[in-house]
Amino acid sequence: MPKLSQETEYVQNPALGAMALWRFTVGYEKGSSENSPTPIPLLFIVLPVVMHEETAWFVTSTQEKSGLRKFAGKFSESKFRKSDILLSIHNRCVRLRRLTMDSLAIAISSQLMSLDCKDGLVVSLSSSAPKSGIPLTIEPLLRAAERLGIWCATVSLHEVSVILKVGF
Repeated sequence: MPKLSQETEYVQNPALGAMALWRFTVGYEKGSSENSPTPIPLLFIVLPVVMHEETAWFVTSTQEKSGLRKFAGKFSESKFRKSDILLSIHNRCVRLRRLTMDSLAIAISSQLMSLDCKDGLVVSLSSSAPKSGIPLTIEPLLRAAERLGIWCATVSLHEVSVILKVGF
């Protein structure tokens, strides 16, 4: 297997994706004024954002209190001029759909999250951060996923779609 393909497999694996989806739901519940569960469509933006180096950097470099609009606005600031990256999130969502589904299945079977099929919502079953066994290189990804969840909780599903230029 070529080295690049092998590295992609290491990063884009369903177990790591399950952890990112779980931390997103934790963040969403934390950011919601009513501890609301996460709408399933939002899960499909998590991996395309946090598993992409440049968008993940923008998440981690944006303060938590700034929100989703400030995050998206950074892509068009004159010092960055990376609006093409924001526009490519939708295509990554489509490409990573299978990985998101596999990650969701692992998160549910591992009892990190629970699925409410009737209402199309996901609930985190534990909100405490992992205490040990998480490599230092993975921690920023998990923090970015949680921050993204907090931001998404403060706006509607439609607003997330418009701000991030993605279709659900």
